[in-house]
Amino acid sequence: MAIGLNSQSRASIERITGISYDDLLVMDIDSIDAVIEKKIGKKLKFKPITDHRLIGRGSIYLYLNRLFDFNIKKLNRYIDRIQ
Repeated sequence: MAIGLNSQSRASIERITGISYDDLLVMDIDSIDAVIEKKIGKKLKFKPITDHRLIGRGSIYLYLNRLFDFNIKKLNRYIDRIQ
């Protein structure tokens, strides 16, 4: 069973963003942001969470923008040495 948006939701997304729904599905986030910034005439900025009830929910690394990439080869060698 495929899950999708109804036509009213699709029309709303197209009206607000200025991007057709089908184009939106294949675009990357940077190009979506660029189109929206061009439409509104200013740079997008993300507001920090001000609701203290939400602090501590979800990933702290996502909240603090501290994502890091694992060195998979080094990690695999380390795991192999442990075994």
